[in-house]
Amino acid sequence: MKREELKGLGLSDEQVDKVMGIHGTDVNELKGQVSQLTTERDGLKQRASDSDKQLNELKSAHKDDKDFQAEIDKLKADNKAKDDAASKQLKETQLNYQTELALVKAGALNTKAASALIDKDKLSLDEKGNITGLDEQLEALKSDDSSKFLFKAEEAQKPNDTPPITVPGNPNPNANGTLNPATATYEELAASMAHEE
Repeated sequence: MKREELKGLGLSDEQVDKVMGIHGTDVNELKGQVSQLTTERDGLKQRASDSDKQLNELKSAHKDDKDFQAEIDKLKADNKAKDDAASKQLKETQLNYQTELALVKAGALNTKAASALIDKDKLSLDEKGNITGLDEQLEALKSDDSSKFLFKAEEAQKPNDTPPITVPGNPNPNANGTLNPATATYEELAASMAHEE
């Protein structure tokens, strides 16, 4: 989707900006999912390849049962370490994606610069994959004078550009309800006198 295509459909610049913002959010979510799945896939491929290689080496190198059992225990420990590393890498990828998405939603003008100011050690993922500990850091960044320039400024309510409309001519001298006898017509004076009685 390109800006020129949207303008060709008759959308104003403001409408194009809103459409592109919504589209960008959707695209960023999809990019994050692709990145996460690619990382997970690559980790699983590497793990399967390493396991096959280790088993083949084990079969050819060891004929004695004692050595075989020790080597199996070593391989189990190595595989557990690799699983932990792959899990840590996947979690890091998820945290980076969720952080970048939250920065975009918070109006960060430069997500890389804003991300560098976030303490990743204080972030964690809950069971649903949502990031915790980021909202407080984002609020601190947005309110701190040394980093608030990294975020879009919140737009204040625009003042009403329409000037107040006043009736042309002189104001009504009888606005307070009294009648000026010097300028009143005969009918107005008669009505006023009748009303007073």
